[in-house]
Amino acid sequence: MEKRGRTTVRDVMLHHDNAAPHKAGIVTEYLKKERVKLLPHPPYSPDLAPCDFYLFPKIKQELSGRSFDSIENLSRAIQAIVDGIPKEQYYRSFDSWKNQLKKCIEVGG
Repeated sequence: MEKRGRTTVRDVMLHHDNAAPHKAGIVTEYLKKERVKLLPHPPYSPDLAPCDFYLFPKIKQELSGRSFDSIENLSRAIQAIVDGIPKEQYYRSFDSWKNQLKKCIEVGG
């Protein structure tokens, strides 16, 4: 029987925009300590974060018109949406992200 290893944060490549919370000392120290690989993000380009043009709009669409009586229920609803997205859609979103990055490079940022 093949033994599967656990995924840790060291197995992750992280891409986030240049928002202040992402650049906070406590965050950068944690990521450095855990040796998380960071993908560079061009300054002043928040629209290049995959979550901003794929995941967040999908979640907003799914939650539209709904209300929640607790953070826990909202969290469960979001998790159910994320869990229900087929892998193929995630892969396509990353292809779209790469195309957005290319367009940004072509126009000089």
